[in-house]
Amino acid sequence: MFCAVGLLACSSDPDTTTTDGGTDDVATNDVSSNDAAATKDVVVPIDAGPSSERQKPISKDMTTAPNGYYEYLPPGYDGTAPVPLMIFWHGVGEDGDGLFEPDGGGDLHKVPTNGPPKLIAADQWPNSRPFIVLSPQHGMSGCPSASEIDAFITWAIAHYSVDPKRVYLTGLSCGAIGSWAYITVYEAKVVAATLLISGDPGNAWAADGCGLIKDLALWSVHGTNDQKVAYGPDEAEMTNLLACPKPHADVHWTSVDGGPHDVWTQTYDLSAGYGDVYAWMLANPKP
Repeated sequence: MFCAVGLLACSSDPDTTTTDGGTDDVATNDVSSNDAAATKDVVVPIDAGPSSERQKPISKDMTTAPNGYYEYLPPGYDGTAPVPLMIFWHGVGEDGDGLFEPDGGGDLHKVPTNGPPKLIAADQWPNSRPFIVLSPQHGMSGCPSASEIDAFITWAIAHYSVDPKRVYLTGLSCGAIGSWAYITVYEAKVVAATLLISGDPGNAWAADGCGLIKDLALWSVHGTNDQKVAYGPDEAEMTNLLACPKPHADVHWTSVDGGPHDVWTQTYDLSAGYGDVYAWMLANPKP
């Protein structure tokens, strides 16, 4: 049996959402008819067993990819029909050598600690989500660079059957910092939309201003009580972007009142009530 991907409420206009850790003070608007239409052709079989059976580690010494990574393939993926691609970048606690050994050696096993690969491993990832999900492991220290992220995305598009209008980037903490660096340099070169959680935008505004969101949809989430990555720069960046004159791509800013550094768990598992971030991605393909 096949089913079309459903969409929860999300906005085709910029939106600010302030939460108290679980309740939206400002509700998002409905998906525009154009965005909804753009997802009608995204279908996947739903009777395909648990998601964990389709996720596997790809050790750095066993691939031509620039990073070791976890690979998840959606039900029905056959390598011919193009499907959406999501790239997830982890936090600094999951940095490692990119190697996976059957006896438990190597660091790649740390990658499914958070985010989409964690949900997939726990069979909490619905078969109706049509993404290839690739979760690369950054090296032994620091955050991924713009060039590292670009190299992995470029490799992934060349080695999987990817819908070029539906390439999505997401990351938490250090992964979000690296993703901010990537979009500052490359903007909407390949990526249609990006979800950044507990990150620091760096010099994104100074470098790009409103040009950053000309064709790139962006959703940032940050807790006001984040003790590891400062909340202020993210708030300033998103306030500036929300004030940009239209037309521009979809922009969301979710400020989690009192939220700690980890506001990604509730964002990725959708328990916070901010909206379905995965439906939002699909509702924002490249023009």
